[in-house]
Amino acid sequence: HLQAVNRRRSRGGLETSRALFTPPSCEQVPLTGMIGDQQAAMVGQRCFGVGEAKITYGTGAFMLVNSGGAPVPSSHGLLSTALYRFGASAPTQYALEGAVASCAVGINWFKDSLGMIGTAPEISSLAAQVPEGTEGLVFVPAFGGLLAPHWRDDARATLVGLTLAHDKRHVARAVLEGIAHQAKEVTVCMAADTGAALTGLRVDGGVALSDELLQYQADLCGIAVQRPRDVETTALGAAIAAGLGAGVWSSIADIPSSGDDIERTFEPAICEEERTARCASWQKAVESSFGWARE
Repeated sequence: HLQAVNRRRSRGGLETSRALFTPPSCEQVPLTGMIGDQQAAMVGQRCFGVGEAKITYGTGAFMLVNSGGAPVPSSHGLLSTALYRFGASAPTQYALEGAVASCAVGINWFKDSLGMIGTAPEISSLAAQVPEGTEGLVFVPAFGGLLAPHWRDDARATLVGLTLAHDKRHVARAVLEGIAHQAKEVTVCMAADTGAALTGLRVDGGVALSDELLQYQADLCGIAVQRPRDVETTALGAAIAAGLGAGVWSSIADIPSSGDDIERTFEPAICEEERTARCASWQKAVESSFGWARE
């Protein structure tokens, strides 16, 4: 039931509407907040401080870092975006964003196309069976090209370093490490654009339930990775925005911190030398993925 917007008013500094694409039963319900998907996840993670960052692992992986009260142009393939403004007179907060095209997409390929697992979570169980690593196997999940920071639509998914000693356990780990490597690249670009290294990383989304993926992420980034008890933080962020607009909280300072929400923290477990070697192998694999798309 589509109704015309018949009245707008300001409440808590946010634009509200009593009838905006709503059924008659919702006519008296004010719209007190409006926020985008990834921005809502940032708010749900309470990334209100400059330099605080999160990754949402879903179909793709989307990483944002709070860049402060002015947009930061990226010279490393990232996107500058508005993050939030809580109140008509409040300043706008901005973020840098890096999008990775393949996350759950690669896992579903492993499950549906290769038939190596029956359910998506089984990929983590397989990967855990090779704790020493992939033994040189690297998977670049560029099924339809690569997004940030490469922006190469001619890239295609590539599995390199394969030997007769490898089996599906190594491929499973390489698939998860491929997700983590892509996110690692984005963190490096964020540090270069903002001039400050990330000190921690918060995660959400369905794929964030994989302990193995998050350990690989911590290892490659060299920083702690925090997972909340509820990984669906986008809905929480939308609720916080609506609550601020409705006057439930007067400012973000009144909102409970995310500290009590942390279910587990993953700390880096490899040395810098090993991290550098793995990232070098990844870069060689990425370069080998270029130029495969036909006109």
